[in-house]
Amino acid sequence: MADQSQQKVNPKIKKDLATLSERAKKSQLKISDLIIPIAVIIVLILLSVLVFIPMINKANEYRSELKEVNQKIETLDSLQTALNEMDSAQLVSDLLVAKQIIPKVLQVSDFVYYIDTLARSKNLTTKEISAGDVSVGGGEQTTVKKSLGVSGPLSYSGSYTSILEFLDEIQAYSPYLVTLKNISMSHGGDDTWSVDFDLTGYYIPETDTDVDLYIPFSKYTQFSDIIDIFSVRVSKLEE
Repeated sequence: MADQSQQKVNPKIKKDLATLSERAKKSQLKISDLIIPIAVIIVLILLSVLVFIPMINKANEYRSELKEVNQKIETLDSLQTALNEMDSAQLVSDLLVAKQIIPKVLQVSDFVYYIDTLARSKNLTTKEISAGDVSVGGGEQTTVKKSLGVSGPLSYSGSYTSILEFLDEIQAYSPYLVTLKNISMSHGGDDTWSVDFDLTGYYIPETDTDVDLYIPFSKYTQFSDIIDIFSVRVSKLEE
């Protein structure tokens, strides 16, 4: 009886084993099964390199440009507000005054004549006077940038009080924008003193320059003390 039951089961087991064996063979990984996944991966990589990454970089560039444009707009708005707050009539008036103090052209003869006339009015005697055109822009440290000047050594003699008045008037009331350097005084006996110094008068030639609207802007009215000095000097020039 056991042999008959075993004979009946064996064919079924054999059939199941055969089916499992067939499935196992079909489930084995083949090279052909990897072609499609590998192709998909390659396509995704190419899309990332050729499309997605450039799109992201371009988007970042546009974002940076937009930020820069917004900043420039804010700067221009701030500049317009500051300009609107200024009195245009006063601006023109102050500009005319400044142009008289800092001329476009300064003749050596005019400058020397003014200094020598001032010295004679103080009863000073000319010991040495010479001047010529110089460039005071670039490397030289000066408060006047990109400008030219008339400069030279000067020497006068006279009373101590007259020399001090002469130097004070040049610095405080000169109708030109000037600087005094290397001032030295020596006593020559009795009431006679000698003074030697280097004097430079500035002028700024008119040139066509591009205005950068995005640099920090400061109102010239913040320097009212300088404007007052210019006004005093212009009044002296008109006397």
